[in-house]
Order: sequence, then structure tokens, then C-alpha cells
Amino acid sequence: MKITNFNLLNFLTLVVVFCCTSTVFGQDTGVIEGKVYTNDSKPASGVNIFIENTKLGGVSDTNGEYSIKNIPQGEQTIVFSVVGLSKKSVTVNITSGVTIMNDVFLQASSQALEEVVLNVKKENKFDRKETLYVARLPLKNIENPQVYSVITKDLLQELQVNDIQGAIQNAPGINNVMQGIGSGGVGLNFIMRGFSADIAMRNGVGTAFRTGTDPANLERIEVIKGPSGTLFGTNMVSSYGGVVNRVTKKAYANFGGSVEYSTGSNNLSRIAADLNTPLNEEKTVLFRVNASKHNEHSFQDYGLIRNLFIAPTLTYRPNERLELNVEAEFYKNDAPSTYFNVGRAGVSNADDLNYNFEYSYGSDYLSSTSESFNIFAEAKYKISENWTSQTVVSTSNVDNNANYLFLDFLNKSDAERRIMNLEAQFYTTQVQQNITGKFDIGFVKNKILIGADYYHLRTPFRRTQFVYDTIGYANPQADFNRKRYDLILGETEAFRVGQRDQSSVGAYVSNVAELTKKLSVMASLRVDHFNDKEGDFDQTTFSPKFGAVYQIVEDKLSVFGNYMDGFSNVSPDVLSDRTVRFNPEHAIQIEGGIKAELFDNKLSATFSYYNITVRDAVRWIRGDEWYRIQDGERGSKGFELEVIANPIKGWNIVAGYANNKSEYLEGDESIVGNTPFAAPENTLNFWTSYKLPKSVLKGLGFGFGANYTDESFLSDANTFTVPSYTVLNSALFYDHKDFRVGLKFNNITNEKYWANMGTYLQPQRENTVIASFMYKF
Repeated sequence: MKITNFNLLNFLTLVVVFCCTSTVFGQDTGVIEGKVYTNDSKPASGVNIFIENTKLGGVSDTNGEYSIKNIPQGEQTIVFSVVGLSKKSVTVNITSGVTIMNDVFLQASSQALEEVVLNVKKENKFDRKETLYVARLPLKNIENPQVYSVITKDLLQELQVNDIQGAIQNAPGINNVMQGIGSGGVGLNFIMRGFSADIAMRNGVGTAFRTGTDPANLERIEVIKGPSGTLFGTNMVSSYGGVVNRVTKKAYANFGGSVEYSTGSNNLSRIAADLNTPLNEEKTVLFRVNASKHNEHSFQDYGLIRNLFIAPTLTYRPNERLELNVEAEFYKNDAPSTYFNVGRAGVSNADDLNYNFEYSYGSDYLSSTSESFNIFAEAKYKISENWTSQTVVSTSNVDNNANYLFLDFLNKSDAERRIMNLEAQFYTTQVQQNITGKFDIGFVKNKILIGADYYHLRTPFRRTQFVYDTIGYANPQADFNRKRYDLILGETEAFRVGQRDQSSVGAYVSNVAELTKKLSVMASLRVDHFNDKEGDFDQTTFSPKFGAVYQIVEDKLSVFGNYMDGFSNVSPDVLSDRTVRFNPEHAIQIEGGIKAELFDNKLSATFSYYNITVRDAVRWIRGDEWYRIQDGERGSKGFELEVIANPIKGWNIVAGYANNKSEYLEGDESIVGNTPFAAPENTLNFWTSYKLPKSVLKGLGFGFGANYTDESFLSDANTFTVPSYTVLNSALFYDHKDFRVGLKFNNITNEKYWANMGTYLQPQRENTVIASFMYKF
């Protein structure tokens, strides 16, 4: 195991010192944490919580959760205040060194709060399913007919995640996560329910796709399963496998934050900071900023990673009805982008390549750079007790200068180094207006969403490529001369120059009718008009969605079913001799299953079976040039199981298993019955940890996890197999109210494996060690 510039013995000594001296810290203070609910048992997010006559406080997150540390012992008054709810106070008795677990129930009305009730409740910290983004309505997981997973900030912290790639693999069914390709962007590409996907949603709104980001400001990641075009729109922001939504950290009403430093293998050096403060005495103007600087060498012989991330957010609450939020993200990334193309290698399995994982076949002087600057503005207004308005505006500007290194294998040992330079800019704008409300028709209670959105994407680009030289097993470290590269690039004509200019306007409505306390039904519809200005092309598409939930045991056990429609507007192919136009693709999903929230929320489980059919499927083929044809039907079916458990205090488990069978159902006889590229049949994710709840070493914990992905095919022809892989990870940590120390061991068996995005492969990290220290204030 390689650890560069890092003394493990010294770090372990520090861990022991901090553990043994932990009782010195935190004398005469305690902690209170819990969850805030409205009177109808819904999580109350954005509630300002502060301790009177102190600078201590916090804000409830999207699940209604809150935590306040370093509270002086004795009788303290806690104040709760939020837009749309009246202010109220409650008194609790704080005991030194003790964490008080409290759930808070607030009377959600336009009148003054009548009472606050405090109840003790055990928490399953990996189970935070309540969200406003999945259905865009206040539905609990148990009453939502759609399947989704949530990767919580607690899990991300235990995993010591310092990139999005390491975070996203902890949801059932997600696999083959790798650096993606597309118009100069270098974001993530992964497979979900047999379909390619990427991350293009942030707090329920679309952002520029194929661009990277940093996890420093992540509150949670929501993985919304299935074709979700009805609420989320076209293929610009979703795939048929599902939608991944980043939920970011929000400002709260008191001063607080943290600073964390990480180091370890491959010269890792990363610092991340989180600072929050109110800007006025009334605490109506709140500010928070998250930032990180990340430097690392590749796990191979060449390749440098340099990232900078800054994300400020400002919240203004002028009164109890109105809340304004403005957030920004600046991200600068410089990293290698290398892809293996084995189409001419003459082998049928990646293991047959004569390749040593120690070599990158690249250079420290060849990388892709990307700078993104995004602005997000939101206005929430409480129209009345039952009706709320949300207006969101999102803009994104991304400058990319990618140098993709394609290793085109000539045989199993030698490859041409083909370099593609892509200069591209992304300019995206999305405007979204949502009205949500509650009303009764007779005995039927309804929750309704009425919304509209506008999305515009413009992407000017210039693409140039050339073969630099040949490299291989005999000369794995062939020299790369940057001056020679610049000279060749300057003398090579671009093979494609142009721009995309696309927009869509959509309107949607969704209603959940509670026919009885146990039975509810959902009906949704979207109409979407897509326009491709450069291709002189437009389409109008209707997308329905239906669902039903029956709670066998109220709030504990339910069965559900859904019918979902996803669609993709396919722009014309402009070929050398003709222009080919396509019908919109449509993906229809039928799904059913069971959800459980049992044993006082100690066990959360979801089992579902789905069947997705894509009509008018478009696929790539190669003749004299690459082009697309629309000739058939594609199917994807399978089942998923997710279990999140807290069997005893301090012990937490999150596990998922997914089985997927994807195949071409109709089309050219050469592909009917074949499995689409990069679609493994079985995947598994698992993580368990135990933290000592008592004793002198309270807070000391350890964890262990595994990820398994079945073999998959590199192309629809099914002639080349990418082997299965199992990656094992473990962690040791000490979590104190004032600091956190952690050690993470990734890929502890040093598994050598590939990620597959179809056509191209990418070798993945070997074993690494990450050590981190966080100071909380």
C-alpha cells in the first residue's frame, strides 16, 4: 500500500491522544438534537432554532432535523421561528456531556403557536427519506408511489468522501461510475437501471450537464429511480434510469461551522471549510459559505488533480411569509481525462489486455480544465395556510478546455495516443414556478402541484483531434512534449465547429388524492415543447404519470405501484450527405413493491420490481462515419432491495441489491436479444458502522463496506466483456462534539478493475488511505 508524504504512525498517535483526552473537552456543556414537525406530522424544514442569551443555534434541514452543540448546562430556553409559523419558546434542562434527543411538534397555522411538545425518539441516521424534491409535494416515503434513495451527510462523513464519484456509488443499482465525456465537460457518467445517466439536478433544478462539482456543500444526494420526465423534463436533466439531485447546505440562524484537513495516499492534500453566521441582530439575514481546495496525484505514474470550490449562500426572511435565497457555486477543475478504446485490440475481455495498472500512458502536462460559475435564486412565499408559491431562477456558465486522451489499442499491447481537444462553453438558464396547495373535495383530501418551467442551453464548441504517437507495454512511459503538442494542435484543422442552441418550455400538474387514511392515488401530466434552433427542429410531447399507495399499517408498511413516462427529444443527425430526423423516444415504466418503516424507525426497507420499455429507441452505429438510427425497442426490467437499519444504539447499516435484465427487444437482427452496453445484471452496495455510545471512548467507531458490480459488455454487439469487480473499504474514526478524526481505507484488497461507459473503459483507483481531522465550532 503506497502512502506518500504521510506518516501513518504519527497520525495514529494523534488519534490515541485525542481519544484519551476527550473527556477534557466539552466540560459543562451538552447537546440537543432532534426533528421538527408540523402539527400534521410533516417535517418542518428551515426552522430557525437558537438558545436565548447565547450565540448558539441552528436550522432544521429538509428532513426537519436539527442539532445544537456546546450548550451550557442548566435550564435553557430554546426558540423556534420560521416563515409561515409563529415564534415560540420552550425550556429544557441541559446536562453536562449528555445528548438530549428531542422531536419538536409545532402548530403550523397563521395564528400564534399554541404549544410545543417534546418527545424522546431514537434516530436512524442513515435514513433521511423525507424530501420536497422527489414529488415536489410534502409526501413521506411511505406514502410516495415512486422509489428513491437518499445518501445522507452522515453516511458521506463516515465514508470520508472527497469527490462526487465516491459518494454516488452508495445507492442501490448505481454502477460503472466514471469520468464522463461530452462537449468538453468532464462530469460523471454512470449506469442506473440499465441506462446511462449523469448528475444535472441541484435542489430540484437543472444545471449544466457533463460538468464536475465538489461535495463540500452537500447536505445529501437524492437518487430518484425510473423515467421521471413528467416532473423533471427532457433528457437535458434526466435519463430513463432516473434522476440524481444534489441537495445543498442552507444558512441557519446562528454562528457555527467547521474546518477539515485531509491527507493520505497519492500526495492528497485537501482542506474544506464551512462557515455560517447571521448578518443582523434580528437574524433575518443569514450567510453561509462552503469552500475546498483539493490537490492530489493520480494513483498511476502520471496525472495531477487540482480543484478549487467556493459556494456562498445568502438567506433573507423579511417576514413570516417570505423567504429569499441566493446561492452561488464556483468550481475550477484541472485533471487528466484518459479513455481506453479497445475496439481493434483483437481480444474479447479487458483482462486479456497486456496492461499494467501502474501506468497511465498519459502525462502530468496533458489535462482537461473546466471553470463553472453558477447562480441560483429562490423566492418562497406563504400565500395562505394551505398554499405556497416557489419561484426559482438558475443560471450556469461553464468554460471547458478538454484534452481527452484516447488510447486506441492496435493489438492487446500497443495503442495510439489520440488526443481530442474540445473547447466548449455551456450557458444554461432555467426558470421554474411552482404552486403547491391542499384542499378537500368532500371526504377526499388533496395535495396539488401546479408548475411551469423554461430551460435554455447554448453550447458553442470546437473539436480538433490527431494521433500524437504510439505507446504500449514495451514503452509505457513514452515522453510527452507539450510544445510539440501545441504545435501539432495549431496546425490541425478542427473536424467540427458549431453550437447547440436548445430550449424547452413545460407545464405540469400533479395531484395526490387521499381517498382514505390508508389509500392515496397520484395523477400527473406534463406537456413539453422542445426547440433546437440550430437543427431547425421542434417537438411537443405529453408525459403522464400515475401511482397508488395503500398503507397496510399506517405510517409503517405500504404497498405501491406506479406508471411513469420518460421522454427524450432527439435532435437531427447532420451527416455529410443528408440530415436524419427522429421521433421522440418514450420510456414507459410499470413498477410495484413494498415500503416499510418499522421498529420506531430502526428499520427502513424498500423492495420494488420494475419493467421499462423504450419505444423508438435510438442507437449509434458505425459505417463510413458514426451515425444514429431509430430502429427498435429496448427493455429493462429487474428488482431492487434497499435496507437501512439501526439494530442497536450506535450500530448502523445501509445495504442495497439490484438485479437488472436489459435487452434489445426489436430492431436489427444483429442486436435483438443482446444486452445494451455497460448494463450489468447484478450490483451490491453495503456499509455498516458501529460507534461506541457510552464509556470513556464514547464516539470511537469503525466501519466496513463493499461494492460489487457484475460483468458487462462494452458495446451493443456483446463481443467484448468488462469483468466483474468487488471493492472493499473500511474506516476508523473518533467523533467528538468539538472535533472529528478519521482514517479511511479504500479498496483494501487492491482490486484492479475497470469502469465501463460503453465504447470506452477507464481503470479505477487502487488501494488508498485517507486521514482527516475536522474541528467544529
